[in-house]
Amino acid sequence: MKQASIHELVAAFAKAAELHGQASIEGAHRAANAQYDKLNAAGRELRTRGEDGRSALTGLLQDSNPRVRLWAASHALEFAPVLAEAERERLSQGPAGVVRLDAEMTLSEWRSGNLKFTES
Repeated sequence: MKQASIHELVAAFAKAAELHGQASIEGAHRAANAQYDKLNAAGRELRTRGEDGRSALTGLLQDSNPRVRLWAASHALEFAPVLAEAERERLSQGPAGVVRLDAEMTLSEWRSGNLKFTES
């Protein structure tokens, strides 16, 4: 990930978010966990790339895939809480399902002060 361009990191993040969602729905937990590791690595690397990386992450809040927006909002809460909360709020008003539930739960935990961010 360290050698990847911001564009490559964004693509890896989006693909992993989409595949994580598919694997989760299918009950393929090993595949979901592998994609979770990939998207977190890409998100972490983007956050370390300064304003360009953070801007790329917030740009993903406009992605057509709600799973990509969901994960981008999670990674952006730390440095762009207003944008990330707004997207999580929109997703929490969407159709019933995993994305909506995740959006609701993360907002609740974030607003309660229970989420912590680390670079590990």
